[in-house]
Amino acid sequence: MSTRLACQSLMHYMANEAGKMGAGNTVDATDHGTVFDRTSQTLFVYVKIPLKAHARPDPFHLRENELARLMQEAQAGDVIGWGQSLGDIDQHASQRLVYQRIDITTADIAVTRATLRTMLEMLVVPSGTEIHYSQAGRMMMDVYARGHWQLDQPSA
Repeated sequence: MSTRLACQSLMHYMANEAGKMGAGNTVDATDHGTVFDRTSQTLFVYVKIPLKAHARPDPFHLRENELARLMQEAQAGDVIGWGQSLGDIDQHASQRLVYQRIDITTADIAVTRATLRTMLEMLVVPSGTEIHYSQAGRMMMDVYARGHWQLDQPSA
């Protein structure tokens, strides 16, 4: 996702959250908090999808767009951005793409995780795909391996 589109997506999200504060939600004149202080907590989840060596990134981001559409339809979170992660520098001083990352906001981690597991399988992600989240202050992940999800794994 381009920086411009990512900013537009974030601005749309913020405007949507601010719009939820509309009619019927009053704020006392002494309340100096922000809109985010007065709305339900927004939680963050991200997905890491491993890329094969020498794989080209999808220039149209079909998987990410489809996941965004499915998540929105299921009311299970909002995709707010995506991009590629590079690996370590090798002996030839080059780096290769290692992961495709998808960033998601949600109000309910459990619903989002369950929905993501189903949808990622539908989108035929490879073994090694990870769903990262935090639970009780600990970084955790669900890992897809050999057609099954290993849940609640500690994340380094």
